[in-house]
Amino acid sequence: MRKKDFDWIGNLKKPVVIFGENRFGFDYVDTNNKAGTFMISELAVKRGYKRLIFIGMDSHESFEYSREAGYLQLIQENQMVSEIHRFDNHSHLSQQFIIENWDDFGPDTCFICASDRLALGAERGIESCGGLIPVDYGVTGFDGVFLNQVAFPRITTVKQSIVEMGMACGEKLLNKIVNHIDKDGSLMFEPKISMGGTVRDSSK
Repeated sequence: MRKKDFDWIGNLKKPVVIFGENRFGFDYVDTNNKAGTFMISELAVKRGYKRLIFIGMDSHESFEYSREAGYLQLIQENQMVSEIHRFDNHSHLSQQFIIENWDDFGPDTCFICASDRLALGAERGIESCGGLIPVDYGVTGFDGVFLNQVAFPRITTVKQSIVEMGMACGEKLLNKIVNHIDKDGSLMFEPKISMGGTVRDSSK
């Protein structure tokens, strides 16, 4: 759901479980977005990338804030300089950003992207400029549903347990219906990293 949906959802007289974290008090099921971005940013540091640039979604949604927060936590703990750029979730925008600013990106840079779609654009931008992935440049995504698999090289990403989360939504909703309860609490799934070919196998 998106922020604009919560007004009409709040007026419903039926049990509700949201797929995706929110700050409006609705029970939800989601991935731990903050932990996911922290984990994959930490992986980039361990693999020897010295500069981490976050490419986020230009969105005022809770999950995007959480993904950005995970990146910032990692940056602060490692006393690095944060660099954040936000775009609509379209691959051609992140690709264009890379191409237009290519001279500013030296080797040992990893782009931490808030979605696989943005990561796909970053990957294409680096390759069109002659950059070597993952030797000199790294790219990570978030979702692990489809786009990470069709990219070449495949994108190293934070994989969400979509099927399991969908089942959890159904179970929580049925519990509300059967037991006539308004609140059943929220559930966070811990993310996992799906390794592709856009991050080094080891540090330099």
